[in-house]
Amino acid sequence: MTQITTFQPTFVQKLLGKNYKWWYFLKYKFNGRTTSVFDNSLFVVGQALILLTSILIWYLANNKVIDQGLQIKWTYFVIGELYLNLIFNFAEYEGFDFLRGGATSDLLKPQDFFTLKFFSTFGEAILQNLIKSIVLVVILVSLIFTNNISYFNLNHFLICLMLLLISAFLLYFFGITVAFSAFFLKQINGVVLNYGFVLNLLMGRLFPLDLLISNIWINLANPFSYIFYHPMQIYLGKYSPVETLLVFAGGLTWCVVLYFLAKFVFKMGLKRNESVGL
Repeated sequence: MTQITTFQPTFVQKLLGKNYKWWYFLKYKFNGRTTSVFDNSLFVVGQALILLTSILIWYLANNKVIDQGLQIKWTYFVIGELYLNLIFNFAEYEGFDFLRGGATSDLLKPQDFFTLKFFSTFGEAILQNLIKSIVLVVILVSLIFTNNISYFNLNHFLICLMLLLISAFLLYFFGITVAFSAFFLKQINGVVLNYGFVLNLLMGRLFPLDLLISNIWINLANPFSYIFYHPMQIYLGKYSPVETLLVFAGGLTWCVVLYFLAKFVFKMGLKRNESVGL
């Protein structure tokens, strides 16, 4: 007698329902990214060197004197790096896939291309973000116990978490738009490298933007600042409730603008795409 086997969905499948496919893309990219131990090790070493160099520069710039001003700077830097790790992705590197023709299969999938890439690029970055976050947490705990960092503010932290999705979308839209430059250029190494520098500079990762421009209205007009600078200003309690609301409104506005910009560049790029099957 033939026994009929009934499909039993897993707990994650029940929890996510139709959205389970996006979890699959995230998991698939994560597994693919962990296959090369050597490449991941080099990436982690490179990120650690950048982090340690930044710490050394900040430390020496303050003449090794621990004061309230330095506590704020440490808080801005370490909490900011942890915040950035939650949204960091490799969207701009998708451009190399376009140059090699490797994105053709993704373009032919029935799923929305932007949503697919959103989850897959984050999936690729999970391992590196996790390792770097562990290093940052160790630094954070050490600074807290030595009284070299400002206290943890739960209320401000929760507000930053509410802003997290806006920051994630902005970073993704910037990166994927840069990736689309592969439709128009033969090589994009220089574009990606320069984008990384401009991004770190204009989002306030290298130094707080108010060191150069203290006018909040000018900083609100900078779409990069919503990824790092504004969330950290909120966490440090430097913004009033009205200014905090302006940050949320500005971030949402820039999300809409950059979404349509990315869609426009993507549409123009597809007209120039010569991949087989399109």
